[in-house]
This record gives sequence, structure tokens and C-alpha cells, in this order.
Amino acid sequence: MQHPKQRQNISAYIKAAKEIYNPDNFPPRFSFRFLVKYSNFGYESLNNEQKIALIDTLNRLSQLKWAELRLAPRHGLGYEKIEKNALSFALPYDIPADRSIIAFRFYGKAPMIGYRSAYGTFFHNTPPLAG
Repeated sequence: MQHPKQRQNISAYIKAAKEIYNPDNFPPRFSFRFLVKYSNFGYESLNNEQKIALIDTLNRLSQLKWAELRLAPRHGLGYEKIEKNALSFALPYDIPADRSIIAFRFYGKAPMIGYRSAYGTFFHNTPPLAG
């Protein structure tokens, strides 16, 4: 059994680590784990030029911190929040209710829609090309 003083030091370290980590100070990570598949707007429906634009955009976005992306123009490297009721398609059931839907743009103004996790990962949930 550990000495009570040692346990205090460990819990103080864990508390300090949680306070230090702020996802805004780090670049986004991108997950396509929940990507809508086999739809008219899925990755499979993109042509080669659109796929290259998507990869290029992901590369450029991953060079910036979330705080920088929040300040960037929404039709540039920034993003915009989208009201859930403004979407013309149903969202997957696995999106946490407390998360905002955001859209990055690629290939002109084509949206890449998803949500940001509490840890700074962008989960791409919905079709990359709407309409």
C-alpha cells in the first residue's frame, strides 16, 4: 500500500495534466470512422480531383491549431457551425447530443461536415459533398 503522501502527489499530477491539456492548442486529428458510406455523397462518389482536394485540405488543416482554425475565414481554412435542423439529411445516431456540427470547406465551397470531440478530433460523419 502506498503512503498517503505519495497518493496526493499522483492525484495532484493528474489534476495538473488535465488542466494543461487544451485541444485548442493542438492541430485537429481527423477520423473517418463514422463516415456515411455508399451514399450519393460519400467518399466513393468523389472524382479524383475532389479526392485530391480533400486530402490537400486535410493536410493544410492539420498544420494549424484549433484556435487558429476558429479565427480563419469560414470559406478558407476555418470552419463554421451548422444548426442541426438546417441540414437536409438525417444525422447518424452516434453523434453526441452536446456536440455542435461544424463544416470545413474543400474543393471550392464543398462542405466536409462532422463534429469535434472534447479531445480535438474531428469526426467526419456526413457526406463531404452536399448537393
